[in-house]
Amino acid sequence: MVSRKNAIRNELRNVRASMNVNDWRSGSLLIAEKAFQVPELRHADSVMFYLSMNDRCEVDTAPLINLVTAKDTVSMFVPVSCDRTLCAVPFSKGDPVVAGRFGQPEPLHARTGIEEMPEVVIVPAVAVDREGRRLGYGMGYYDRFISGLRKKGGNPFIIALVFSFQLLDSLLPDDPWDEGLDCIVTETDVVRIYKP
Repeated sequence: MVSRKNAIRNELRNVRASMNVNDWRSGSLLIAEKAFQVPELRHADSVMFYLSMNDRCEVDTAPLINLVTAKDTVSMFVPVSCDRTLCAVPFSKGDPVVAGRFGQPEPLHARTGIEEMPEVVIVPAVAVDREGRRLGYGMGYYDRFISGLRKKGGNPFIIALVFSFQLLDSLLPDDPWDEGLDCIVTETDVVRIYKP
C-alpha cells in the first residue's frame, strides 16, 4: 500500500509542479471563492489555515485567508510542527514567517503550548477522493493533529483545498489512522462528504 500511495503522490506532485503560474493563480482564486461559500467556514469563529508552499504549487491560501479574516471576529490559527504532530498557533495577516521543518511557512514568533480547538481546519493535500480520503505528504502530521483534537472532545470540520486534477474518482488507499475529510473544494466543485 505504501508503494501505491507513493506512486500517486509522486505523479500528482509532478503534475501540480508543472502548472503554469496563471492557472495556479486563477485556480486558487476560484477555490477561495467556492470555499468561502461553505457554511461551516463562512460562519466559523475559529479557523486553522495552512500557509501554502507556493513554490510547490499548493493551492494558495492567501485569497481565502483574506476573505475569511475580513470578518474581524474570526480567530485565525496556523499549524506549526511540534514533535511528531502539529500545534495550532495564533496568526494574523502580515505576521512574519520563516521556513519550517519541511519548508512550509510558519510564524517567526510562534506561541506554542496554547491549546486551541479550531472549528474548521483547512488542510493541504496531494490527492483526495470523493469518499473523503486524503493523501498528504506521507508524514501523518495532520492525521495525528486532527485525531488529537477529537480525543480532546473537538469536532473540527475538515476541508481540503485541491485543484480538480487532484480529486480522484478512484478510491485512494487508506490506513486505519488516516483522518477523513468533511469537504473538498476545487476550482469547479464542492464535494461534501456525508458520514453515517
